Amino acid sequence: MDWEKIKKFSVDHKQYAIAIVVIIGILLWAKKDKEKSEDYLDDFTGERQEEVRHANMERKNEVENTANDNTDQVKTHQDSKPKEVTCDISGAVKNQGVYTLKIGARLNDLIEAAGGPTRNSELKKVNRALILHDQDKIHIPYNGEKIKAAEIVSSVETGVTNSALIPVESDPVPQKSSTKVNLNTANEQELQTLNGIGAKKAQQIIAYRQKNGQFKKIEDLKQVSGIGDKTFGTLKGQLEV
Repeated sequence: MDWEKIKKFSVDHKQYAIAIVVIIGILLWAKKDKEKSEDYLDDFTGERQEEVRHANMERKNEVENTANDNTDQVKTHQDSKPKEVTCDISGAVKNQGVYTLKIGARLNDLIEAAGGPTRNSELKKVNRALILHDQDKIHIPYNGEKIKAAEIVSSVETGVTNSALIPVESDPVPQKSSTKVNLNTANEQELQTLNGIGAKKAQQIIAYRQKNGQFKKIEDLKQVSGIGDKTFGTLKGQLEV
């Protein structure tokens, strides 16, 4: 082997050898740096994924806790609502007093709890479907009792009086009876259904009938004290004998 030739070749091409060595060094360094970057990226990505997962878990727990708190509050609110109403009833019922009923009870339930209405009660105009409130004060009117609509139910809960009377049109002139009243057989209450006849005049008519006998014609009614031509004119269409 000619070492002299080899040595001479190496000296002549020394710059190429150095360049090759430098290139190989650069390539090796770049490869190592890339591997480090990939390892760091993997570590960073893993940490970020763990942070995201942890944050999602915390958010989920907060939502569940909030939902549970709301559910507990709703349940507590529902449990705190009264399940009964206590009302005072007086007037034309068999057993006046204070009664406790389930929430949502109607006025008719209270009347039944009080033993039902008496025979002389006036229920035709009473709204027995009225829903009761706690501490309501009820008064069932007697037959012929003059009571305002706002006086039958006094409600503490609403702070105002409630009407359990069925609304009727106000009419200053009493409505005529659909059937005629017999002057010889009518009692005091039946006579009071006539226009302009109150308790006093009804008693006078009965007293006249007892003293003088039966009315022979409806015009004889004018013989009763206080009943003149004008009053009789409003009554004659409702009378018979």
